[in-house]
Amino acid sequence: MENIIAKPADLCCLKGAFHTGEPTGSIEQIEGIDTYVARPQPKRSNANVVLFFPDAFGLHMNSFLMMDAFAECGYLTLGVDYFLGDPVTKHSLTPLSDPNFDFEAWKSKHLTSSEEVSAKWVKGVKEKYGTSENVEFACVGYCWGARFVCQQLSTEGICKVGAIAHPSFLKESDIFKVNKPIFLSVPSIDKLFAPAERSRMVAILAEDDKQFNMQIFAKVGHGFASRARLTDPYEKWAKEQSFKSFVDWFDFWLSKK
Repeated sequence: MENIIAKPADLCCLKGAFHTGEPTGSIEQIEGIDTYVARPQPKRSNANVVLFFPDAFGLHMNSFLMMDAFAECGYLTLGVDYFLGDPVTKHSLTPLSDPNFDFEAWKSKHLTSSEEVSAKWVKGVKEKYGTSENVEFACVGYCWGARFVCQQLSTEGICKVGAIAHPSFLKESDIFKVNKPIFLSVPSIDKLFAPAERSRMVAILAEDDKQFNMQIFAKVGHGFASRARLTDPYEKWAKEQSFKSFVDWFDFWLSKK
């Protein structure tokens, strides 16, 4: 059996806060798949694209606001609904305490299908937005979306650089496939991505002389980068610092045309 780097999504993936705001993007179709599109102001556009692979809550308010923030930094940002209209929130707004919500069944339903949807979607994104020589792609994945980032940073992927926050569902083979710069933003204590597995991932990347960076935040939970409690000053700072680091990472590598 293949060694696991980040364990499957668990109840900790359902913790955290829902944020409030006014999204500025729109829902469009790519290959028949709902896609949140956040467009930068023309004067701020850097002509590059961020592929956004969300957590188990899918295309929800927190994701919308983060994608809008990437757009404010100059990136056309595209978020995929790989749950096809069936995110956790469709079943329950309080999934941790709802006895009628079966998270294990929901995961089983979407684990393989989300990979198929993602592959189809990325192909459509490349056909629609990758025709110009000036356009380059970055990708970011939160929890459930981590393995899709690894796929897009492989030889077969379309992205030049990527970033992952608090991953789940990662195997060693996912890490061995990565051959482009990757940034990780993780909690110091996370049962899905424990210190031993974290060290193993670093060892794999270092042994193969891959370009990577990792920031580790103490005293935050799994999901902090997408579902931090904004009423807690430290959690809010950690979330914002993670986002800023991702943007800086993309800016640096995509400036190297």
